[in-house]
Amino acid sequence: MTRIYIMGHWILTLLSGPLILILKKYLLDFDTRNTIEFLEIYPIMIIMGFMFSIPTYLFCILIFNSIEDKNIKINYAKISFILIIIIGIWITTFIISGTLWFDIAVSYSISAITIGFFFKSDFKLPSQT
Repeated sequence: MTRIYIMGHWILTLLSGPLILILKKYLLDFDTRNTIEFLEIYPIMIIMGFMFSIPTYLFCILIFNSIEDKNIKINYAKISFILIIIIGIWITTFIISGTLWFDIAVSYSISAITIGFFFKSDFKLPSQT
């Protein structure tokens, strides 16, 4: 799993997680005023998401740097990566808590799963190099 994959996943998850939250709130509340308020705080959500996600992504980089010489299939590596990210999302949002923690965790988890499976990885087995 390359660092480019991990960084790309991180950036796209940070950008799309709040958008999924905004979309969910709009579809359930049908109140455009709340949607506009969420769009106003979108940059703040990205900055806070970045700060709170640093430990999880550093942990992922550490794990995948330590196993990059192992013979692991790309599907297993992606699933492991996504599971680590989702666990990190839920732990972080639970620690932060607040009124929207569950909705935030769900929206970032959906984002992480979707991006994780559709984002191309350049993970190579040692025999392929």
